[in-house]
Amino acid sequence: MKGTVVDKIDTPLPGVTIMIKGSNKGTSTDFYGNYNISVAKGKTLVFSSIGYQKKEVLVKNITGKIVLEEDTSVLGEVVITAEFGLKRVKRSIGSSVQHIDGKTIEDSGRENFITALAGRVPGLNIGSTSGNPGASTNVVLRNITSISGNNQPLYVVDGIPMNNSTFDPSGMAGGGFSVRDMDFSSRGNDFNPEDVESITVLKGAGAAALYGSDASNGAIIITTKKGKAGKGTVRFSNFLKFSNAYGYPEMQDKYSNGAKGTTNYYYTSKYGGLYPEDTKIYDNIDAVLQTGVQERYNVSVEGGSDKATIRGSFSQLNETGVIKTTEYKRTNLSLSGKAEITDWLTFEGALQYTNTGNNKVRTGTAGPLYRAMLWPMVDDMSNYLAEDGSHMRSPEYYLDDDLLNPLFGMHKNKYYDESDRFISNISLNITPLKNTFLRAQVGWDVGMQTYVTSTHPYYANANAGEGQYNLVQSNFSDPTINIIGGYNNKFLDDKFSFSAQLGYHQVENGVTRAASYGSNFIETDFQSINNTDPLSQTAIQRNTTRRVQGVSGSFEFGYNNLAFLTLRARNDWSSTLPVENNSYFYPAIEGSLIISDLDFMKNNEAINLLKLRGSWAQVGKDARPLQIDPQLQQTNLTGGGFQYGFTGPNPNLKPEITTANEIGVDLGLFKNRVKASFTYFTTENSDQIVQGFRLSYATGFVLNTLNVGTFKTKGWEANIDVDVIRNNDFTWNVGVNGSQGSSEVVSLPENVTEYYNSYTWNSGNIRNGIMQGESISSLTGRAYERNDNGDILISPTTGLPITDDEWSIIGDREPKLRFGMNTSFKYKNFRLSSLFAGRLGATVVNGTKRYMMERGTSWESVDLRESGPQVFTGVIRDGNENTDNPTQNTIAVDYSMYGSSIFTGGDEDWLEKDVNYIRMQELRLSYRLDDNLLKNSKLFSQMNLFFVANDLFTWTNYSGIDAVGNTVSAAAGGTGGEGIDVWSMPNPRSYSVGVSITLN
Repeated sequence: MKGTVVDKIDTPLPGVTIMIKGSNKGTSTDFYGNYNISVAKGKTLVFSSIGYQKKEVLVKNITGKIVLEEDTSVLGEVVITAEFGLKRVKRSIGSSVQHIDGKTIEDSGRENFITALAGRVPGLNIGSTSGNPGASTNVVLRNITSISGNNQPLYVVDGIPMNNSTFDPSGMAGGGFSVRDMDFSSRGNDFNPEDVESITVLKGAGAAALYGSDASNGAIIITTKKGKAGKGTVRFSNFLKFSNAYGYPEMQDKYSNGAKGTTNYYYTSKYGGLYPEDTKIYDNIDAVLQTGVQERYNVSVEGGSDKATIRGSFSQLNETGVIKTTEYKRTNLSLSGKAEITDWLTFEGALQYTNTGNNKVRTGTAGPLYRAMLWPMVDDMSNYLAEDGSHMRSPEYYLDDDLLNPLFGMHKNKYYDESDRFISNISLNITPLKNTFLRAQVGWDVGMQTYVTSTHPYYANANAGEGQYNLVQSNFSDPTINIIGGYNNKFLDDKFSFSAQLGYHQVENGVTRAASYGSNFIETDFQSINNTDPLSQTAIQRNTTRRVQGVSGSFEFGYNNLAFLTLRARNDWSSTLPVENNSYFYPAIEGSLIISDLDFMKNNEAINLLKLRGSWAQVGKDARPLQIDPQLQQTNLTGGGFQYGFTGPNPNLKPEITTANEIGVDLGLFKNRVKASFTYFTTENSDQIVQGFRLSYATGFVLNTLNVGTFKTKGWEANIDVDVIRNNDFTWNVGVNGSQGSSEVVSLPENVTEYYNSYTWNSGNIRNGIMQGESISSLTGRAYERNDNGDILISPTTGLPITDDEWSIIGDREPKLRFGMNTSFKYKNFRLSSLFAGRLGATVVNGTKRYMMERGTSWESVDLRESGPQVFTGVIRDGNENTDNPTQNTIAVDYSMYGSSIFTGGDEDWLEKDVNYIRMQELRLSYRLDDNLLKNSKLFSQMNLFFVANDLFTWTNYSGIDAVGNTVSAAAGGTGGEGIDVWSMPNPRSYSVGVSITLN
């Protein structure tokens, strides 16, 4: 007998257990709700699934569609994957937890499961460094917890931590690169979204406490597909995607290169005279862009019995980006399965292999968009080769700066990384006695990576460079061991329940890195370290190992399946901290109460679920390797020897501690047609491990890693999901989520007025600066000087506003609200869904427009020079500014008289505040061929056709390129570069078409 199991609105139900009554023979439905089981007529099949009423069906025909009804009596009994791959009943969890089905990730159209989560989970903030293929991603759950350390959550695959590191280009032997102009892939990009069975987001420190130090920022738990019981199934799917860049500010084409209104191509700025009539103008920004194309194929094979299942898959992704020469390729192979060896022993295992290759370009003011802006608009930049076919062509017009043609660099330079990676895990589950279990799990995440940057000798002023080549071989090896024993039972007529869990855990992060550098190419067009002058070659090797060992315990008490209390504790020993401080203990407590199960609520038909929950937890966080004693370097003195560099040792370092509290409520109304939740949280982040902290030179060092500072955060998150219409033929669902957070720095050392992230110092003197009493996401800059009444002070000699010599708070990057909205329609076999994400009340640094104003390439600069003399509002700084009668400014400033640059204002002028934006993240239309059309097919059992559009448009009052803005790679860590837009490359608009086929 074969058929499909659906709910009452005809949605296929995967994972439904189907047993022949009176026997141990059975199967389960596949991802699309299909089943196939050999059974004689007259037998009875029993269909069961958590959250649905059990159904018995007498076998009469060889095919059939089975409809299961929701079981409201067990509403809230959803089982989720929690710590170390173990299962927990959601109603017993006292902290915020969100579950996302793997089908949602697969349908998103994204090649990266991380970016597919954007807009779906309240409190989950996902930022991509750019819209280029293979860009790094920075993920923050709720709020930042570390000023300069890691703020990303722990990624766990089938109970094993997954390495999500991003290479820091400053580790190259030749230097010259940083996280502000070079971005390499995050290793989380390696994972194939179509291998995901489900994702559980553990946002609270209490929910993730058992994972220890690495989960201090929360955890994202990924369960992979391991096959379904039943007849073997083969599935094939493919995507074909086209992408285009959009949203760039318009370049003015009215005034030519020059100064003071006079055309002169000696200048790169465009403050010259008017272009002569009929002058041919070239779009040099467009010259570096193209239509991006992505092809993605996925094949999976699975099958098995009720005793054992197996699944294998292959996926291939090939992508060219919207910036010319950018490419990304990824190959995924996976094999996984599970088996019931005996009644007391089960086995699970998985092996994944990933190969990636990524051609990229530099970003920010080192990137092609900025350099294309500088190229004369009367010259065709796309013609980048000189007549000899090898040198870089200069513009047809003389320029003092000898401009670099970005297209020559894009085709002749090399910015590349490739990776081979294996993630494997094996687990054995033993039930030696009734109500007990023992789980032993071993995992290994190992990767071999190569990073290359090469600068062509002719990509230099006057084509007179030597060429540079950087090569880094970086391997990581992360073995993991988890041994967990547990007991659970019910007592006193099942009124009381108790479960206990004790574990030993060990995780290791080993990195072996060798970097080589050489210059002065021997053969001009041969890019290899072997082609550089041996006398120029240098090499650096750096090996680090971090090991954390821990013991944990968890004890859960339940009463009548409606009240739960969980006590947790863990102690870690970290190798990156001094021996005196390397042991740290942290506890947690959480509780939940199902009010809707109380006697006075049971007969309330409108309220199906009302759950109150709360938690308190502490989580420790250790340091990175080589923070106690930094890597030594050669002294270069007679007799040799080694010494510390700019950074000194700290033998007294201790762990950061995050203390988190949260309370919340979960609600289900009107037969579960309305689902809602709300959470309020606070955290205190103390003993911050701040890297690169500046010291007095009298100490003998410039920098150190210190425990300095404490800050607090608070906020809320909420979501509501409503089935507006729900019947057999048509359904309409709407979901909305939102979150808001704020922070305050409680303490910094007395002699420190500001700690700042130097990598965010990219637009004037604006940077992410942290001051006591202010937010950790604040922006500092040199504001205008003002008198006691707040009036701007004006220079009596220039008539221009005067900027302060000291940095002060001028804005806060954290928006007032982050939100997501999704809606879906289903009519018979048609499905239409959309997803929006946005922010309200954000502050964005418009560094792009600032550079355009400075260079005279924006229409705003045209308006200024044509507006005539201007008088800035303020008072003259003449000694009377703080008297009762300050001198009002009357000095006129004539912008048309400026030379090769223009007064671009102060830092305050380039903050756009109260920025609102909403982006259409996803639009999907799919059609599942009717079963009647395929019933006679010997080849296909199911076929789905779909169209997906991503990042279709953005509504915003922001005038720059990207309202999200991110000026640094995820490798920077700390507070990141969100909200700073300096020639960003936002996510392009893309369209995908595809088909998903299930073979008989």
